[in-house]
Amino acid sequence: MKIIQIDGIRGLITALFIGVCLFAGFVIFPGFVAMHYWNKYLVNLYMFPVLNLFQGVLLWSIIAISYFILSKKGLSVSFKNTPELSDEELDMILKKSRVSTHMKMMNKIISKSDKFDFSKNEVRKSSEKDVPFVSSSFSVNKTDSIEKTDDDKVSNLK
Repeated sequence: MKIIQIDGIRGLITALFIGVCLFAGFVIFPGFVAMHYWNKYLVNLYMFPVLNLFQGVLLWSIIAISYFILSKKGLSVSFKNTPELSDEELDMILKKSRVSTHMKMMNKIISKSDKFDFSKNEVRKSSEKDVPFVSSSFSVNKTDSIEKTDDDKVSNLK
């Protein structure tokens, strides 16, 4: 199994650049060379018609395809596949990716919950001037804590 991973727009641009370079190197440049030699020798010596770049690319493809058809060796480039993963290895990799995804999500949630913003009205209403901006379950105002203790006393009496 072969995997090619392209990340984002930068990876897409890089892949496009590599594709264009491969196309230019294996198709356009040999076509240009075929066109140049055709126009230099055959037009002057035998009065053949002049070729443009597209016709040079077609000439190059005819030459390349003819060579591969008539050649008994075939392609000199061979591709090998890597050994495939077993089901257990694949399951282990998937579990690790799920755990890392959950950990990333939990880290984002934790980092967002640590941010605690006071609106301007709440800061003005608070009785203390130097209130630390930390998220906690304790109330900031003293009046809230006094009201809670009164409610606790009433509930204890019942």
